[in-house]
Amino acid sequence: MVPLLLTSVVVLGLVAIAIYFWQKPANTSKTTGLLLPPDKPRGLFSDFHINQLSPPTDQLSSEAQNLDAETFQHAIQAIEAFQKSPNRNSTAELLHAAALSDNAKTYGRAIQLVLLSWRDGSLSDFSAQELQSLFNGEYWVLSSHTRTSGAGFVLKETLSSANRELEATNNPTKPSTASS
Repeated sequence: MVPLLLTSVVVLGLVAIAIYFWQKPANTSKTTGLLLPPDKPRGLFSDFHINQLSPPTDQLSSEAQNLDAETFQHAIQAIEAFQKSPNRNSTAELLHAAALSDNAKTYGRAIQLVLLSWRDGSLSDFSAQELQSLFNGEYWVLSSHTRTSGAGFVLKETLSSANRELEATNNPTKPSTASS
C-alpha cells in the first residue's frame, strides 16, 4: 500500500511539473522584438530648467501695476474717509479696501485703527459682535497665500487679540458674590 501511495505522489508531481512547463511562455526571439526600449533614468524635476522660464510679458506686469495702484488709491481714500468720520460705512469700506489690497500688514493696521476708534467711542454705532464679524469676514477676502505667509501669521495674532478683546466685551464676566 505504501509503494502505491509513493508512486501516485511521484506521478502527480511529474504531472504538475509538466503542466507548469507547458503553460510557461516560450522564450523566443519573437517576444524580445516586441519589448520597448528601457527609459533613460531621470530625476523628479529633470524636465524643469530655470533658464527656460519665460518672464512675464510687459502687458501683464503693467496690468498688475495698474491694479496695485488702483487698489492702493482706493485704500488711501478709505483711510481718509474713515479718519474724517468714523461710522459704519467708512469702517466697512476701510476694512474691505485693506483686505482687497491683499497685504496682511495693511489689513492688520486697519483692524488696529478701527479698534482704536471703537475704544475711544468714535464707533459707538458698532457693537462688539458686529465688529468681530466684520473683522473675521473681511479676513477671508485675503488670498490664501497672504493668509499663510509670515505676515499672515502676525495678522492672525492681531485678529485673535482683537477677537479676545471684543469677546470679553460681548460676554463680560460677572464677579461672583459669596454669601456667608
